[in-house]
Amino acid sequence: MKILKMILISGSVIFLTAAILNTGAKSQEKASAQNYLPVRVLENDQFLSGLQLSDFELLANGQPQKIEGLLEIHKKDLIKQEGNIAEVPEINRSYFLLFQMYEYQPQLLEALNYFFSNTFTPGDQVQAQTPMGNYRLNPNLLASNNPEIAAKQMNDILKKDINMGNSYYQSIVRDLKRFVQGIEGLNPVAGGDEQTDASISLFGLERLLSQYRDSLQKLESLRMVDENKLVGFAELLKRIKGEKILYFVYQQEYRPEISSTMLNTLISNNQDNQEILSELQDLFQVYHRELRLDQDKVVKAFSDSGTEVHFLFVERIPEKWGGLVMREQSEDIFKLYSAIAGAT
Repeated sequence: MKILKMILISGSVIFLTAAILNTGAKSQEKASAQNYLPVRVLENDQFLSGLQLSDFELLANGQPQKIEGLLEIHKKDLIKQEGNIAEVPEINRSYFLLFQMYEYQPQLLEALNYFFSNTFTPGDQVQAQTPMGNYRLNPNLLASNNPEIAAKQMNDILKKDINMGNSYYQSIVRDLKRFVQGIEGLNPVAGGDEQTDASISLFGLERLLSQYRDSLQKLESLRMVDENKLVGFAELLKRIKGEKILYFVYQQEYRPEISSTMLNTLISNNQDNQEILSELQDLFQVYHRELRLDQDKVVKAFSDSGTEVHFLFVERIPEKWGGLVMREQSEDIFKLYSAIAGAT
């Protein structure tokens, strides 16, 4: 589980100050106020401290810009100041923790203990989003509690919300398992109640394939990523002053699939049954997955927000269920969140 130790480098940041040229204007005049650009330079996954103005170059729309000043801040302490700084920016820190998890894992408490013990400092703002809702944690209460108590309180909320918020998701996964077992002839009544098992046992192959495909589509609808909401969230972050740190916590997903051997057998044995072949063709379309959004647009929105984004991928071992093929289905969201984190 890669969330065991949040590799949190967000305690340090460098702000570069510059009056960015308005390259879209005919006069090419400078902006009236300094822009504060957060920068983090890493070496062997560690923040590189002690850099100077001469170590940086800045371009805006391809045009070189003059860097006027540099601030290095660790947590809330000003470590270094160089050059022309009109005003030291707000160094309050806001944390945003977004949890997209489908099963609670006990190691989550260890990660939260690490966060509150090693990264959080009194006065920091912390907001969390779970499958059930959004929470703005009381900074005074967080400051008055020791890290272990704060971590346990947040862990209790996450455990409840992850289990309750994904009950429908889990019920669809259970249905998929039963349908696949019925199709493959592997104990079609395993894992269900008597009424459901009786109905499944009466299904013909065509009906089972149709039910399986429909359940896959329901599962996909729950996993849809809304481009407008992501861009809107990035624009909201851009308006927040101070240092902003965002964590996407995403748990590895698996779905029950018909084995390739069985698919080939079904195709071979049903060459004269166009209904079955059509259902199988539809399945291939559902199995092919990609996000329907403009990834470059989303990545640019977060890059422009001045937010430090981390992506924490939570690995898990799929449940073994009567010889079923459990196929990972995380690659689309993994690719998006990795791109956002890599760009910031």
